[in-house]
Amino acid sequence: MLKFSKIIFLLVGGISLIFVGLLHTIVHFSDLLKPDVHEYLQKEIVILGEAQSMWNTWGIVSFMMGISFITIGLINIAIFIKTPKGNALPTLAVVAMLLYQMGITYVGYEYEQGFQLYGGILGTVLLFAGLIMNKNV
Repeated sequence: MLKFSKIIFLLVGGISLIFVGLLHTIVHFSDLLKPDVHEYLQKEIVILGEAQSMWNTWGIVSFMMGISFITIGLINIAIFIKTPKGNALPTLAVVAMLLYQMGITYVGYEYEQGFQLYGGILGTVLLFAGLIMNKNV
């Protein structure tokens, strides 16, 4: 059971995040940098009392989101690799990823994004099962 827990963590917390991060970053550079999108996003909005273009806000968030997914995935792969074969994963790492997946589920629900909603539900269920299995038997 411990082996399955580690595989779930590797897939949900590592490989899938790197994959999503790479796709997100590719879309950022292929679609969001198009001149018509850039022009559209020049509209100003007020954030914390300061006017700025939507491009400056959305562009930063979009790029950093993709890079953050990749970074979190790489950190989780490092945790997976550094955990000795017969040992359980650090519980805090599994719980952190469980909370992260619950956040993805919330975003999917709140903003009516099916991929995030169902992906978050699947990730939450898998990580919760992995958390239960994450003990030396």
